[in-house]
Amino acid sequence: MSILSSTQGTPERVWSLVSLVAANDGRMDRAEAANWLNPTFLENGKLVDDKESFAQVQGAATALGALTLDNKTLELNQACDTTDYLSFADWTHQRLRSLGSDQKDAVILEAYAWVLARCRQEGDSAWFRAMPASEQADAINEALPDGSDDDGDRRMNTSKLASWRRWLIFMGLMEELPMTGTSRFHLSATKRLHKEIERSDLPRNVEVSAEDFLFRVRSEAPYLDGGKMFLASARNNSIASDERRLSPVLSSALRDLHDAGVLELKILGDRPGYHGLTGDIAHKVGAFHALTIRGDVKI
Repeated sequence: MSILSSTQGTPERVWSLVSLVAANDGRMDRAEAANWLNPTFLENGKLVDDKESFAQVQGAATALGALTLDNKTLELNQACDTTDYLSFADWTHQRLRSLGSDQKDAVILEAYAWVLARCRQEGDSAWFRAMPASEQADAINEALPDGSDDDGDRRMNTSKLASWRRWLIFMGLMEELPMTGTSRFHLSATKRLHKEIERSDLPRNVEVSAEDFLFRVRSEAPYLDGGKMFLASARNNSIASDERRLSPVLSSALRDLHDAGVLELKILGDRPGYHGLTGDIAHKVGAFHALTIRGDVKI
């Protein structure tokens, strides 16, 4: 079972199961865990035992690699960070970004990479927000390499699209706004980029070239501009490469962190080696050749 085909295995429910097993010394009988997460209940005088829901949560957790099922016992991957919900989100991100394109759950970040590459081509993300869910799913499925999910269905459909969004929100790569329709799902890498900067050993309060900074970003987030997932998706979908012009999503994240004081984007005249930002022509920063990370600033 893949992560996206386990549509009831939401990040919150997967975390509940993983943290439950962790609290039991990393090993727990599957039936006992199911009783904790999905206890039986009475409905209209009948006893209801929702085994399918738990099976999908378990399926997502094992597909992710956070848990394994040994006979009838769930075992925690000792490398999995269960410190808290946010730490688990970081571990999930690290896990998914390490997957090769031949692994079924790579689709989560490969699909994101294609959307960002297309956004750079279009100059904004309005085209994606305006699409109905069915069209979004069709467009993503067509852009992905050929193949099917382990359920025999397409790699992306409307059910998997909803699951995809939830996992992106969990990892800080999308936000859900208080609106209706598909436009409420806003592509944003600000939270994830901030987290990766926090976790990095990049120098603080020292000017870093744009090239050095972006090299680090691409290695930690390969679905962003210039990363291996981004480049593969652009190449597979005949999207022209332009290394000096960043996508609206990455541009917005950099501007957000600049405005929040996390970093300072710098440009001195018409310097060689600058990187152009797109998406918000009214913003005071339209390009940068270097930046300075301003210590541990929270946003």
